[in-house]
Amino acid sequence: METCHTAWFDDGDLSENGDSELLADLRRNHEDRICSEPLDMTAQTVAGIQSQLTKNVFHTHSASDGLSCLNAEQETEGPCADYKVQFTCAGEFCSSCRTNWFDQDDPDGNGDFENLSDLLQRNSGQICPRPIAIEVQTVSGDPAWSTSETFLSLDTTYGFACVNARQNDSSCEDYKVRFTCPEDFCQVSQECRTQWFNCDDPSNDGDVESIHRLLKSYPGQVCRNPLQIEARTTSGLSSELTADIFLTHDVTFGLACINNQQQRQQCEDYEVMLVCPSDFCHGCRTRWFDLDDPTREGDYETLLQLLRVYPQEVCSQPVAVEAMTVSGIPANLTGDVFHMYDASVGFACVNDGQPSGKRCHDYKVRFTCLPAFCSA
Repeated sequence: METCHTAWFDDGDLSENGDSELLADLRRNHEDRICSEPLDMTAQTVAGIQSQLTKNVFHTHSASDGLSCLNAEQETEGPCADYKVQFTCAGEFCSSCRTNWFDQDDPDGNGDFENLSDLLQRNSGQICPRPIAIEVQTVSGDPAWSTSETFLSLDTTYGFACVNARQNDSSCEDYKVRFTCPEDFCQVSQECRTQWFNCDDPSNDGDVESIHRLLKSYPGQVCRNPLQIEARTTSGLSSELTADIFLTHDVTFGLACINNQQQRQQCEDYEVMLVCPSDFCHGCRTRWFDLDDPTREGDYETLLQLLRVYPQEVCSQPVAVEAMTVSGIPANLTGDVFHMYDASVGFACVNDGQPSGKRCHDYKVRFTCLPAFCSA
């Protein structure tokens, strides 16, 4: 069973009575940041000393109730220390909005450090800044707790750290981490992608694929406030790889390439695709489909295949497409490189096209159709 660890909680202040970090109080203060039925609880002083080493006597110390330490119940070791607690959870709490696995460090130097601040910098947009849980495994897939190693850190605030010098054999395993984020992170991060549009060609002054023109040419298929715009030539070459100079290439106007501004006095013929806010996909939407697995060449969830298998459930000309892993991670947060991902053809991730020899995730897709499809 896969488990994850919450953040450390230190809500109770030391008083003349002692210290209290009761689960019921913590859940009221932190709502969805603690699972309903924790499997285990770890307690430390705020200085990092494990609770079992402090010689305090605890009134309550369990995963079901939390921690309380009463000064009146202490013997000769003095009053209660100031404690913080962390819970171990499992099930949907860990997986409802989960990131990809990350392995940015190796234990060749001082140890293995997978800290959150570095991961956020290197994987912009793929991790929430305040995760609600963290999972740690060796790169071979063994849970961190099964290794018997001692960890400097394993929490959602810092991330993970294993120091070689603290281990019996002076060497840490190589670890990977992933995080569980609040639901709204996945909802905001879910991309809603249109088909490719081409409403102009460069035969006159140039090629202008403006948002205004697209809205007129493709009513109901273009969002008014796109988050991103992608452009490529009609032969499939990304606009970034051409030698053309653009008058504009943004979500406010769209794309404009003027012939007389080019060295060869001629723009390429471009098509554009828009990434829209998630509410653009909320109209006439299909169910999720998972037709393929990435066990061979990759994961292919193409519109043509889905129309053949589910002819009554998918429209032939979708307005938009969404893709996420079967475990619920939005496609744009996985780090995978996509062979195709647009409403006119569907989705494809090719194993050979992934960095570092990784295999594609297992994806599912759904489409947004014109209202007539749902009312038919």
